[in-house]
Amino acid sequence: MSRLEERLRDAYLGAAGTVRPEAARDLGEPAPPRPGTPARPARWRRALAPLTAAAAVTVIAVLAAVLLKPSSPDQPGPAPAVAPKFLIANQGRSPLEVRNAATGARVATVTLPTEPGSQAPTANAAADGRTYVGSVATADGYHYVVSLYRLNHCRSWLYQFQLDARGQPSPVRPLAAMPTVGAELLGLAVSGDGRMIAYTMSACNGSAPQPFYVAVTDIRTGQTKKWTTPAAGSLSLTANGGMLYYTMNVQPGASVVRAMPTSAPPGPAAARSRTAVRMSVFGPADQVGFAAISPDGGTLYFTTFAQKSFGPGPGQVRALNLATGRSRLVYAPAGQAGLVTADPAVRNFLLQIQQRAPAPLRLARLDLATGRVTDLPSGWLGPIGAVLTW
Repeated sequence: MSRLEERLRDAYLGAAGTVRPEAARDLGEPAPPRPGTPARPARWRRALAPLTAAAAVTVIAVLAAVLLKPSSPDQPGPAPAVAPKFLIANQGRSPLEVRNAATGARVATVTLPTEPGSQAPTANAAADGRTYVGSVATADGYHYVVSLYRLNHCRSWLYQFQLDARGQPSPVRPLAAMPTVGAELLGLAVSGDGRMIAYTMSACNGSAPQPFYVAVTDIRTGQTKKWTTPAAGSLSLTANGGMLYYTMNVQPGASVVRAMPTSAPPGPAAARSRTAVRMSVFGPADQVGFAAISPDGGTLYFTTFAQKSFGPGPGQVRALNLATGRSRLVYAPAGQAGLVTADPAVRNFLLQIQQRAPAPLRLARLDLATGRVTDLPSGWLGPIGAVLTW
């Protein structure tokens, strides 16, 4: 079984398959927030979706230079008004593929370099069978951060690159402020203004035990904060980076999306966050798969999947108005539980929906405001799909 298949198998379960029962006692905060409130791999066999956490770091001007480029034809600014032109397809190994979002055509590849300090360096470390691509994140569909991790060293690296208007990548450069971390760094999210990153980090198999963290770094100040948590799945930041939303699947009936101000002091995430939505209100066995907060912090979009004997059911995409606490169905089915992604402006979801064999997965662009679906060419997808960053 490939790592992508393992990731798909367990994606819907999130990154918390072995949480102690007592940990769930911290999930009882009232929801939803008041109006006006601002808003492992996940190894390939753990939650998709972006997932994994971090030790304290200082990410400064190097990352800012990537995420905060002034607008120009080749270097657009953050928060695009329309969905990005390109998709980054991540099969867990180098190279990444740059695909035209409308046609699916491959326009370029991104080869990831040898990680610093490797005991067995290769020209293409992420294709050597031991180094894996963790997560890719962007604020605008042109400037990207990508993590690599290596199990036998229990180490991760961050790199950065950007695309020009034709989808051609720049050279890949290490993120100098945080070139390596002694843990698995896989989950990444970037705020719409490009000034804040969020991530998770967990211990490698066989390494010394260490806490699981959710963390953020403010690019303007270099300040990093981290919070301990049993696990976390997908991460999402409001446009100004003021609020962090993350998914948690701890046990049947206790699957939630939690919200935490990034200004909260370090410590236990359960004490600093609140429950934004609880899956048990939809069904006693429902699990959350993916969640993304609108840039203004007013609406939380998420997927919910009912547990079936054969795995997660077809699922739904829902929208929760955080001011009123009311949710609505946007679209069903939600497709593969681990392969949902949003564009940087959180106006569209990209769904990979199972069809009758031997047809490939259906690739569908869902307009979150209207519920309208536009089918996209999907013949380029592998039989079990691809992890996409849009």
